[in-house]
Amino acid sequence: MRKLSKLDEPELLKNKKEEWKQKVAEEGSDYYKIKYREPDIKEVLVRETSKKCVYCESKIGHNTPGDIEHKIPVSIKEESRFEWANLTIACTECNRRKNDYYDKEKPFIDPYLDDVENILIHLGPLVLHKAGEELAEISVKILQLSDIEKRKELFARKVEKIKSVSNLIDRIIKVNSEPLRKLLIQELYGMSNVDQEYSAMVKAFIKQSQETLIKQRGI
Repeated sequence: MRKLSKLDEPELLKNKKEEWKQKVAEEGSDYYKIKYREPDIKEVLVRETSKKCVYCESKIGHNTPGDIEHKIPVSIKEESRFEWANLTIACTECNRRKNDYYDKEKPFIDPYLDDVENILIHLGPLVLHKAGEELAEISVKILQLSDIEKRKELFARKVEKIKSVSNLIDRIIKVNSEPLRKLLIQELYGMSNVDQEYSAMVKAFIKQSQETLIKQRGI
């Protein structure tokens, strides 16, 4: 999970949400209830999350087209159905697990508002919470981000990513050409950019490998 920022509200949502709210209130229309799924709205959400699930960082399109996620479920707060600040993108697996969880005293983690990169710990493909961080603990448990059996496909993809990073680190250590080494280092750190799949895990893995890199190549 990485810290994210909201992009500007799409004009379609800005101009039509009050009308849609009224239609839902007056008619209970299923047609209008899902107007937040309009392509122009989803496209902006996909861009602001770098085409990734906001929670597990899986690129959408591999195992899911991406679901528009209501951070506060509409079953709890109907008026938030079309609120831009309440919308994001989650993969089907994370969205299904979070479901309609809501607790005002113990809220779900919010990568737009919470310091997610300092309350979560990445050990290989495992996502853990820092001691005492109940917000992170609740979210990790609900999303099953450390449950290998329950999230087999997610773990398999993350392990493959770690193998790629590890192989790249090995090449950096062994390569003799200085220009090539610099290019490989640039590639390595690029894999930890926020727009990359599983970037929080990769960032942590690189940090954990830095002692070896410094010892072997002075990086």
